[in-house]
Amino acid sequence: MSLRPTTDGVVEIRPPASGDAATLIAGRDAEFHRFLGPGADEPQPVGCIVVVGDVVGWVDYDVTRDWLVPGEVNVGYYLFASARGRGYATRAVHLLLHHLAVSTDQRIATLLIARDNHRSLALADRAEFVPAGDVDGSRFFKRAVPPLAYTDGVVKIRRLEAEDLDRDLEAKDDVQIRWLWLPGQREQWAAMAPSEQRAHALAGLCSRRDAFGAGPKWEFAADGPGERYVAYVDCDLANDLVPHGEANIAYSCHPAYRGRGYVSRAVRLILDFLRDHTAAPCAHIIVDAENIPSLRVARAVGAVETERWVNDAGRTMLRHLLELDR
Repeated sequence: MSLRPTTDGVVEIRPPASGDAATLIAGRDAEFHRFLGPGADEPQPVGCIVVVGDVVGWVDYDVTRDWLVPGEVNVGYYLFASARGRGYATRAVHLLLHHLAVSTDQRIATLLIARDNHRSLALADRAEFVPAGDVDGSRFFKRAVPPLAYTDGVVKIRRLEAEDLDRDLEAKDDVQIRWLWLPGQREQWAAMAPSEQRAHALAGLCSRRDAFGAGPKWEFAADGPGERYVAYVDCDLANDLVPHGEANIAYSCHPAYRGRGYVSRAVRLILDFLRDHTAAPCAHIIVDAENIPSLRVARAVGAVETERWVNDAGRTMLRHLLELDR
């Protein structure tokens, strides 16, 4: 499947468009030719790397190298000189791995890097590729394409589905509305007939399911032991309350399953997703000071309070931070 434009709030990778080939050729320099050779006359990589609307490089993969086995792909990338040293290539490679997970059946990504290509060797380390010997005098690395669902043996997080509709409707109680809904949404919801509420909730579930692959926000249902959709958790890398490229984590629990630790487990699992699928360096959990159950979750997962402020509604908000150790 072709690449779907995908972003982590800082970098976007998207299919090449008209005029991109000339831009990619113009961005070649001595470092390009040293490690990648002359380059194609009409470059058509899987994706262009875009930052603030400008193409700054490319990311690619192929399955034709003779050292690959079925299920493996070889990944390549290049950044223009003006964009180097800012972590863009690492972010682009993570997004390409996410694309492989969402849209292909490939299971292992590889890198082949010249021994004196120190920038690429550093990227391999940051992106958690593992040394796998040498090929043709260059260093060879592998890492698994990350999964789309995560479990700790008790809770599993996965993409939302239309089949979650009844549980989604059950969870819309006063507690969820108080802490998660925006001003005016309660009144809009109350004005709907039950059939309209059901259709509205179903459309929302399907929209969030279909948006999963593209970022910068990923939303999950959390299943419990023998039970479907006991909690909800998301990570947003373009939230206005955190620096773009870092993750804001939000969560809620189905009323029947509160107090069992399922949300804390789901948050820990979404941290694993962030480590595998993105280059986000940290995650934020922002909680109303009066939301005691949510504060318990933040503390249970080891988040550290770093800031307090009063928002426009007069509520005291607490920011908690988690470093994503890799």
